[in-house]
Formats: sequence, C-alpha cells, structure tokens
Amino acid sequence: MPPKIATTQNKPANSPIIAIDLLRAVAALGVFFYHSRVGALLVKYTGLSFLGFIDLFGAIYAVPLFFLLSGYCIHASNIRFIKSGERLLLRNYYVRRFFRIYPAYLVAVLFAVLVQWIAQPAYIINKVDFFVHLFALQGLSATYFNTINVVLWTITIELEFYIIYPIFYYLRRRFGLNTATIFTLFVSAISIAYFLYKGDMSYQRRYCVFNIWFAWCAGAYLADKNLIEPGSLKKIVYPAIYVLILIAFYLTKYLPDEFIIITYQLRILIWTAPLMITIGCETWFRKWKHLWIVRVLAGVGLSSYSLYLFHEPLTNFKNIIIHKYFPVSLQPVLLVAGIFVIPVITWCSYKYIEIPFISRSKPAVKRQ
Repeated sequence: MPPKIATTQNKPANSPIIAIDLLRAVAALGVFFYHSRVGALLVKYTGLSFLGFIDLFGAIYAVPLFFLLSGYCIHASNIRFIKSGERLLLRNYYVRRFFRIYPAYLVAVLFAVLVQWIAQPAYIINKVDFFVHLFALQGLSATYFNTINVVLWTITIELEFYIIYPIFYYLRRRFGLNTATIFTLFVSAISIAYFLYKGDMSYQRRYCVFNIWFAWCAGAYLADKNLIEPGSLKKIVYPAIYVLILIAFYLTKYLPDEFIIITYQLRILIWTAPLMITIGCETWFRKWKHLWIVRVLAGVGLSSYSLYLFHEPLTNFKNIIIHKYFPVSLQPVLLVAGIFVIPVITWCSYKYIEIPFISRSKPAVKRQ
C-alpha cells in the first residue's frame, strides 16, 4: 500500500518539515562519520564488520541524498508561486540563495585556512587556491577540487543548481511539469554522452552540474507532485519507475569505471522512494517530536549545513589540540568525545551565522 503523502496541510504554517530535517541529519552525519572514520573505529573495537557500512554510506550515498533534498526544498519553497502562476522574481530568489549559502561558507573557508596554519605555522596558502575558493569555483578545477576543505567541491555544484533552477521553474510554469523534467533529462543525457565520448573522468567533469541536473530536478518533481497533486503519487507508475531505477543501479556494478558518471545520477535517484516514504511519516514525527532522539536528530538536520561545512576543519583542529596538549593515555577518550562536541559547535554556527543571514534575506515586499 503506498504511504500517505505529507502535504502542507500536515504541518503548522511556517513550521519546518521534521522529515526533511531528519533526512538532512542522516546525510550530514553520514559525511561527518565517514571523515571521522566512525565505522572503522566501531569495527575495530567491536569486531562487528557490518558496522563498516557507516563509512560506506557517508562516502557513497550521503551527498547524493543532499542533492535530492536540495532539489525538493528549493522547488517546494517556490511552490506557492507555481500555484498562483507567477513568474519567479530572480532578484529576490538569488538574494535569498546567496545569503542562505555564502556567509557560512565564507567563514568555513577562512576557518579551514586558519586550521591549516595552526597545524603548520610555516604554511603559506596558495593565493590562486584561496581566490578559487573565495568565489566557490573549486568544483570546476582539477587542481583545487578538494584542497582547502575536502567537502567544499559540492558547494560549487549546489550554487550551479541554484543558478540554473529558474530555467526549470520557467519551463514548469510555461509548459508543465513533465515537459520541464523531460528537458532536464535530455540535457543530462547529452552532457553524460559528451563526457563519455571525451573519455575524461576527472572529478570536475564527472560531477558537472548538467550530468546530474535531471536527478536534482527529480527532487523538484516530487515536491511539485507532493504539494500540488499528492494523490497522483499513488499511481502504480511511480513504484514501477522506482523498481527500474533499482535495477539500473544494480546493473551499474557491471559497468567499467568510467561509467561512474551514470552511477552517480542513479545514486541520487535511489533516494526518491525513501524521501517520499519519510515525508509520508510526517504526522507520526510530529506526534513524537518531543522524544529526545527526534529532537536531537531534527536539531542536527537544522544545522546540517554548518555541520557539513565545518566538520572537517573542526576534526583536524580537535586532533591537533588533543595530540599536542593532552597525555597519550587520555587521547583516545578525548578523540571520541570530540565527535560528540563537533555537532554542538556547528549548531552554534547555525544559530549565530546562518539564522541572522537567513532572516536578512527575506524580501521586504511580500508577494500576493
């Protein structure tokens, strides 16, 4: 039986969707645990080899989940304009997106540089590298793809999604949802074919925004269906399509390595059903929102962007301080304890860096 689909009527006005926050928490913690080698540590000290999946999840599946959530949330935030047939006010849209993503990103870049200097006092940053990161262009560069902070390449991709989203919005408003989605599929197919023909699978080409635009817009498609005509998602065609996605994803393991450019798109698409099932549980999450596990994970989800940005330099900083100032006998305990402290610190980043700029980005004139 298809899950009940959550709509805007299932939550109070202006209230965040707990299901989305929980999925953000899963993705952010996945990346954080992977870079902290939590899975490897658990395997080492428990002998339970299956716990190594924690690191595997963070390495392979967490960022694709972020991308699908991004497509869903960006389109959901504009769905009221779709319903009223309004055009997207580009200035307001881009201002909101800039203040949502760039202030915390800039602080994260500066902090990562500071940590590198603390680790190596003789460290001199490459000026080109710094300016590439200052303008969030690292995801387009083979040389500086993951130099200052290994996760920041995704911010380039995310910004590119924001830049080209109005194209999807225009096509959706002018020609309908199916036409807009098919157009993104066509663009992604052409882009993937081009890079496969060129045979260059360097990181910046593998993750070219147009390669995965269709998968990102799959999130927008689900938001549109869920919030405008939710009943349509109960049709048998959608489970059938998801089964085909699972089959295609399974078959990619038999493809040569250069076809990872296709595999990555499928890594995003396999999250479509879990996304909608989780959103379908929104009423249940709201009923049990006072449980500590729900509150903690929802809090991590709200601050997931800061956790994603800062966890790598914070982990390095934690390791430097512990190894330099504490006795060897205490270091293992403190290193593990630090894993729990970092999400608390990044919650402060969310509260004191993200929220003020999010509030500032709200348009002065409300649309009717």
